[in-house]
Amino acid sequence: MELTLFIKIGLPVSLGFIMLSMGLMLKLSDFKQVLRYPKAFLVGLSAQMLLVPLLALFLLQFFDLPPLLAVGLLVLSFSPGGTTSNLFSYLAKGDVALSIALTACASLITPFTLPFLTELALQFFMGENKDIVIPIGLTMKRLLIVTVVPVLIGMSIKLLKPVWAEAIQPVIHKLSILLFFTVIFSMIISQWEQMPRFLEQVGVITTLMIILAMLSGYVLAKSTGLTAKQVKTMTIEVGMQNGGMALIVTQGVLDNPTMSIVPVIYGLIMLVPISFYLFLVRNEASRAL
Repeated sequence: MELTLFIKIGLPVSLGFIMLSMGLMLKLSDFKQVLRYPKAFLVGLSAQMLLVPLLALFLLQFFDLPPLLAVGLLVLSFSPGGTTSNLFSYLAKGDVALSIALTACASLITPFTLPFLTELALQFFMGENKDIVIPIGLTMKRLLIVTVVPVLIGMSIKLLKPVWAEAIQPVIHKLSILLFFTVIFSMIISQWEQMPRFLEQVGVITTLMIILAMLSGYVLAKSTGLTAKQVKTMTIEVGMQNGGMALIVTQGVLDNPTMSIVPVIYGLIMLVPISFYLFLVRNEASRAL
């Protein structure tokens, strides 16, 4: 099987299984967190959907990125809710229920917003003579198939067969993450000769976007009077983007390796500041004991 064919097949399959894994953890009662903590939820979702794209636009004013890379960065900023944000929230001893509610709701909203916002980004950076056209209807359909449908299937299994769902969820999650990173590694190999140039072009701006998004989530949570657990979750949820969902658009729909390199590099860099933050909060918690 050719590498490009493996990427095209493996990317949606891996993201679909990641979303299935999340669905297997969800219950309808989890969405009641939205009603129990409306302020935390609204602050978090607003920051994910509005603040992070504005941060990306702000940073693009200071970095002279080629149009394709600029669009790739914006597509990434339009894709909130990292696939492992719930795990990091749990490890940070944050509000896991809020994390799950934010990730799930963002995943249900994004298939409808991402295609339209991507078209606006293409028009803004590539002009009326752009040679890349995003099929909005097809993109929406693909995103629904690989995100919303697996979540609903997982929730149905959780409702009807809770014991079975609990047993298979860790296995599916591990396999999906393994497949996802295999696809990412394959994409890096396919662009290996250009990777140093891409890292030079987008390494700094993606790092800044992660750090500024995390700081924004932290400051917003503190300034709105959220609890200590909610502050941790907000920092992580706002800081992490769903690179897999961005790649479905840039690679799976638009078939543009250059545009796709931004979420790939972001996924590699993101682990460093998130892990550092996790180290800080766990170290602080251990000193408090």
